[in-house]
Amino acid sequence: MKSCFSWVEVFHRPMTESPPATLPQPATRSKRQPTMKQIASLIEDLGQLTELDATKRRLDAKSAEFKKLTLEAEGVRERLPTAILHHYDLRVSKGRRGAAKMKNGTCGGCHLSLPSGQLSDLRRDDMALQVCGNCSIFILPEDPKPQEAPPSVAEESVTKPQPRKRKIKAAT
Repeated sequence: MKSCFSWVEVFHRPMTESPPATLPQPATRSKRQPTMKQIASLIEDLGQLTELDATKRRLDAKSAEFKKLTLEAEGVRERLPTAILHHYDLRVSKGRRGAAKMKNGTCGGCHLSLPSGQLSDLRRDDMALQVCGNCSIFILPEDPKPQEAPPSVAEESVTKPQPRKRKIKAAT
């Protein structure tokens, strides 16, 4: 932020002061800006918290399994930033899901198609956390589909049907 307003210091200085010898150089990367690894772990933690909450909803609140899941969820919640938790908890308190996976280009919460720009952002490697424009829940990228192995040469020859022979009309 300081680098953005360095020109203000130069132009709003009284005329009696001399200009600074050099202007401050902008930092290459802000310390607050998360790295790709941090974003990936954040998305993974958010997905894990969503699964834990969904499992807890199906259980009785007095069961031992419920208490175990609550402790595990608290551990995950400690790793998430406060702003993301606030947004997530606001959705959950209204009875909605806090986050959902994208499925075939649609939001997993409201099932509406996502804009193409948002889809391309979700599919990039340096992904960022996205929010649905309609239902305002966090959109988690869909699981990558496993690559199918190409069929072997022996299977191809067996599966191909034989071409049909044409019937020749007899000339009468």
